Amino acid sequence: GLSIISQSTTDVRISQQEQDAARAFNAAEAGIETALQDISVIGGSLTIDSIPVEYTVTGKDFLEAKFNENESAQVILDGTANTLTVEWVDKNSGEENPNNCTGVSAASGQTASSLLVSVIDNNYQVRRYGFNACALSASNNLTDVVQAGSDNYLRKYQLAIAAADRLIRIRPLYNLTSLRVTAANPLPTQAYQINSSAQAPTQEAKAIEVTRLEPGTPSIFDYVLFSGGDLVK
Repeated sequence: GLSIISQSTTDVRISQQEQDAARAFNAAEAGIETALQDISVIGGSLTIDSIPVEYTVTGKDFLEAKFNENESAQVILDGTANTLTVEWVDKNSGEENPNNCTGVSAASGQTASSLLVSVIDNNYQVRRYGFNACALSASNNLTDVVQAGSDNYLRKYQLAIAAADRLIRIRPLYNLTSLRVTAANPLPTQAYQINSSAQAPTQEAKAIEVTRLEPGTPSIFDYVLFSGGDLVK
């Protein structure tokens, strides 16, 4: 009889912990949603279902995310000359880096991503660049990049930016890619990191982290940018 009572008590305690963990997670999610509704580099607090929630918002002056094939990334510039470091392709990912640039072809899913880059200045003039992570220049007339990136990035290219430049669009070709864009001098805010945490009265706690990029124009915009003219080689 005692063992049955003990087991029953344990089951009730575990069930309560699971319920409180779920409540804490839902409360932390509410903190994320609140921050996304009015994004700003501060933070705040609220109470959800009697659970206190704390969230912080941190602006990031670099871009780092994963983008699908033909899904464009956007980098906001601030009107000062700069040098950007563009790194792309997770070299350890079999999906992003099929066959490690051996026996690849300029076709969807058959190679690591190439990049089409457009730099738009304050007169709406566009400079265009094309970079291959693998040796495909004979097939697509883009520039083959051989310099290795930092961390797990397969390739790196340094791009000079003039004071008149205002915006950069980067479109991956042939494959999805992890992409990171950093700068020698600080850039304007490119993304927001939101951290939200909540703790139930039973001490069950949950934390969530979300990154939101600055909104950009739809990818169809790039087909206009790349509709004419030559690539810079």
